[in-house]
Amino acid sequence: MTFLRISQTHPYLTTIQLWYETSFLPNERRIFDDLRQLLPCSDMYLCALVDQDQLVGFMIYWQWTDAGVLFVEHFAIDPEQRGKQFGQKALEHLLRIERACFILEVELPDNEISYRRIQFYERQGFSLNTFAYAQPPYQRGNPAIPMRLMSIPAIASQDYFDECRTLIRERVYERFY
Repeated sequence: MTFLRISQTHPYLTTIQLWYETSFLPNERRIFDDLRQLLPCSDMYLCALVDQDQLVGFMIYWQWTDAGVLFVEHFAIDPEQRGKQFGQKALEHLLRIERACFILEVELPDNEISYRRIQFYERQGFSLNTFAYAQPPYQRGNPAIPMRLMSIPAIASQDYFDECRTLIRERVYERFY
């Protein structure tokens, strides 16, 4: 598994756009043209997940060396390739990046799909944090979405959780209003 960082126009973007728009609800993602505008951002990584020269998924993450945090914004595997361990391989690759804390958002565990997704991340070493969290809106004026944060390691204190929540809100969401 390799991560191919896409920082400008690339042939994989057409397929990634399809997976992005079908894997995430409109209120849980950016307009894809807005995402394209972020490609040159030094702290944002849109990576094509490539296995044996085949595009099998994508991951969007933010890496902040000043805070020691890596935040996974979006992660999806080609629907035709699910169940083949590509998600696990991608996370194993990601976790080799030296960081103090890895964080991602998940839907509330209120249905079978979201519960299974949380279990998948737990098998990869992530912990479901108990502190209240809402995903900030992608467009100003839209409502926040109740979600949960998962992390490696588990976030033990409300103070550190609040620092992480503020970092994500300011650097991923509100920064682009």
